[in-house]
Amino acid sequence: MIGRTANRLSITAFVAGTWLSFGAPAAEAMEIKSIPTGTEVTLIFITGTVDQGDAEKFDLAVSGVKNGAVVLSSPGGSLVEGLKIGRSIRARNFNTGVAPESSCASACALMWLAGVERFMAPTALVGFHAAYEMDVDGSQVSSVGNALVGGYMAQLGFGEQAIVFATMAGPDGMTWLNLAQARASGIDVNILSADGSQTGAGESLGLSLPPGFFWVVLESASTVAGLKFATSADVMVKTRNGYFASALGPFSREAAAGVLEAEGMPDDAYLSSGKGFVFSLN
Repeated sequence: MIGRTANRLSITAFVAGTWLSFGAPAAEAMEIKSIPTGTEVTLIFITGTVDQGDAEKFDLAVSGVKNGAVVLSSPGGSLVEGLKIGRSIRARNFNTGVAPESSCASACALMWLAGVERFMAPTALVGFHAAYEMDVDGSQVSSVGNALVGGYMAQLGFGEQAIVFATMAGPDGMTWLNLAQARASGIDVNILSADGSQTGAGESLGLSLPPGFFWVVLESASTVAGLKFATSADVMVKTRNGYFASALGPFSREAAAGVLEAEGMPDDAYLSSGKGFVFSLN
């Protein structure tokens, strides 16, 4: 188990500052960079949009890597290529991770699922939606694509709940993973704190969000019992001032503004970046 232990140690290195230039996903073509860690494990950074031929590019880039940890930052792209890369990640027994203030969505999230162990920084985002195809009427859910996703996830060992979670958002939507959803869906994830250590079981990912993303705070109360909307919230947290709050999200600024205007929202609901949240109760 030496390789697995070294793999775990190396994946924490990017959170502790091994590669601080790692930022938001780029719109450019997919790039792959290998970074030595001084251990037997190689960090493999993937950025940019997944496109045709990228699976072959990935296989060539990692052909000499025996122990690898793949750090992802991508808006997604080609479903077929993403599934090929995911299968290659699992076949090589690599771990996967998402760095601070980075996002991994769509096909990238499916690649992230392939890690033997999956890691996220507290300010990372992993987003899922249904497979889709474009026609004259715009984006339409693809039954064939979702069948491919279901078969892929089943091969990785995920059950029906995880498959439903990964495909329930429409083509124009996104379900951002939080710790409560991960547990309910059977998706194991290791949440890393700023120093690279794993967080406690009571903590959650994404409480402090990347720029442009917000929680919609429904309410706050001095006690958990005082939270009226707790059952409909995506996350319940304790805040730095000792209060408790229930919130929905996270959402982009535009989407969050729409949620605030939705019928039935409390009049005093507000947006938060999560910086005042201490830990999740979910």
